[in-house]
Amino acid sequence: MPSSPLVVALSGLSSTGKSTIASHLAVIFGPPLYILTILHVDDFYKPQTELPYREGLLDWDCAQSLDWPRLEHAVENWRDGVEIKEGKTNPQPQFQKHPTAVASAGIQKQEGNGITKALVEQLQAEAPTPKATDIPQRILILDGFLLFAPSVSPAFRSLLDLKVLLRAPYVDAKRRRESRSGYVTMEGWWEDPPGYFDKVVWPNYVKENKSFFVDGDVEGGIDERICEEEGVSVWLGETDGLAKVLTWVAGEVKRIVEQNRS
Repeated sequence: MPSSPLVVALSGLSSTGKSTIASHLAVIFGPPLYILTILHVDDFYKPQTELPYREGLLDWDCAQSLDWPRLEHAVENWRDGVEIKEGKTNPQPQFQKHPTAVASAGIQKQEGNGITKALVEQLQAEAPTPKATDIPQRILILDGFLLFAPSVSPAFRSLLDLKVLLRAPYVDAKRRRESRSGYVTMEGWWEDPPGYFDKVVWPNYVKENKSFFVDGDVEGGIDERICEEEGVSVWLGETDGLAKVLTWVAGEVKRIVEQNRS
């Protein structure tokens, strides 16, 4: 009997490396033992005309900016074995081009994050064998922000088998976000206006994730009781490189795969 499909929510503050981690997971948990699909939540924004405002600025970084019914329907379809047009199955990692990137093909070292081909191959070799070796284990990675925040419906959160929260200190997150030139939208191109991180991005992140931390301090320790009750795993290590983060997230996915086959 095949193992049941698994949905992994990779959530966290903007610019914490979620998409990079997801693309490498697609190799670590790749064919022939796995079929891993990535669903980028950025593909489920509402039209710009329907987005709310915060502090007089258009708010792309709140839960209300997403079309949750459409996203929930896509996840349910995937569970039922229906191909979803927004999904990307076992894509090869794509490195973002920036001044310190190594622009070579395949999985090469990207300066600044520490992820190497050798590390990915090591983690791939350590991936567990699914229960039915003749039928690949299906995994869906949701790459997005606020995926299991309190304002997200319990019905959607119940679809998630693993909830992973990546975090970064305020200073690092602000620097990374403000270093981005802009974003492609359905309507064209969006650039953060001055003050957007402090007025929109960070307040939304704190509001929606503070319950997972002691005294609501998102840069402090986690509230272990709440995280256990909600089934949330939080990265507490270094944030200046992604190699350790990838190793930890791959370990979390490995854990639920092993639980799923027992």
